[in-house]
This record gives sequence, C-alpha cells and structure tokens, in this order.
Amino acid sequence: MKLSEDDLQLAVRDFFSADPALLLDFVDLPALPACYRWGRERFGGGEHARDGRRLPGEPDAGCATRWSAAADGLRYAVDATGGVRSGFLYWPDVRRVVNSRLTPVRYGALRAAVEAARAHRAAYLPGPAPFRTPDAWELHFRRPWAQRAYEINRAAAAALDALCPPVQAQPFLF
Repeated sequence: MKLSEDDLQLAVRDFFSADPALLLDFVDLPALPACYRWGRERFGGGEHARDGRRLPGEPDAGCATRWSAAADGLRYAVDATGGVRSGFLYWPDVRRVVNSRLTPVRYGALRAAVEAARAHRAAYLPGPAPFRTPDAWELHFRRPWAQRAYEINRAAAAALDALCPPVQAQPFLF
C-alpha cells in the first residue's frame, strides 16, 4: 500500500526529529540539485535506519514505523493494522514537505535554537578540572549546564514542531 499524505508528513517529521541541526542544514540548501548532493554526502556510504512507533493522537497510534535514508532519498514504512504502507520520498519531495511550512520566523527560530545548541555543546567541560572537587563541578557547572541544555532542546523541539508538525495539530507558539 502507498503512503498517505499524513504518512509523508510524519515521515519527514520522524526523520528530522532526532537532530534539528540536520533540518537546518537541509533547509539551507540552495536548490534541488544540492538536495541530491547533500544526500550523497550524508548517506552515500550505505543506509541509515531507525525504528519507532506512532504516538497517541497520530494516525495508526502504536504502530511500528521505520525510516531509512539513502543517497537519493528516504524510505518510510508503517506497519499498520490494515497492512504495511511504504514508499520512497526523494529529497525534493522531502524539501516540498518542509518548505510548505517554512516562514522567516520559523526559520529564524530553528537557526537560533541550533546555533545555541552548538555553542552550548562546545562549552561543555567533561570533568572537574578547573573546580576544586567533583562535587563543586557538579553543583556549579554540570547541573546548570544540563538545565540550560534542556531549555535549548525544548526550543529546538518547538522550532521543529513548527516546521514539521504532528498530523494532529497542536497550537503553535509562532
């Protein structure tokens, strides 16, 4: 069976949900030929796959899903109760789904969240070296760092939801 429009939207959402920076890199591509070049550079060495389940409120809630990315596109399958639905989305198809919701405000929110996450990760200190004790490092660095990382990840998730929303619409922040 073929994928429905809801399946296409959820395929794109599932693909980018693990890494909003990947979505930003994809959105920044200048034209369609660049999509194929991007796919070859990222996924040319073989397929990259991930399994998941549909969430409550989504079509076919609880059903298993699987996407696998290759150099020329994305394969998505839903193991629904009525049978397996699967299909292949070429990178321009993925671009069409993403660009249908792209606005300057949403793009700006995504860029700000991804840049903040990159800068925050670069500032991480893996151990208590500049601190007197491991407890001081935990109290004065790791806990505040983890709290800030959580806030940044929430902002990135909100930006991702605005560009690749769930099929059951949630209220948007912007």
